[in-house]
Amino acid sequence: MNPHRANIINTLQLIASAEAALEYQAQLPSVSVSSELVNQWFDDFYHPSSPQFKAAFSDVELAELGRFHRFFDERVDALPGELTLMLASPEWDQVSAEAAAMLDRLRWTGLVARYDD
Repeated sequence: MNPHRANIINTLQLIASAEAALEYQAQLPSVSVSSELVNQWFDDFYHPSSPQFKAAFSDVELAELGRFHRFFDERVDALPGELTLMLASPEWDQVSAEAAAMLDRLRWTGLVARYDD
C-alpha cells in the first residue's frame, strides 16, 4: 500500500480506538501518545496539497479526509495533553467517533494498512 494511505488509515484507526491508543501508550511509555496522535495527523501525515498525497486517494476519499481534518481542527485546542484525560474528554469522543464513522464510510475499518514492499 502507498505510504500516504497506510499512514492515514493507521492514524485514523488509532484515533478511532481508545483501546488501540492505550495499547500504543503501554508499548511506548516514554512517548506522549496524546501528542503523537495530534502530531501524526496535523504535522506528519495529512498533506492535502502534496501531489503524492493527492495521488494516493480518490476524490471521494480526499473530500472525506478534508472534512475530518476540519472537524478535528475545530476541537484540537480543547484537548487535554495527557492521554487518559484526552480519552475522557467530550471533544475527543467527538473526534474519535467521527474517525470511526469515516473509517466505516470508506470501508477502512479493520483494514490492515502496510507499506508496499
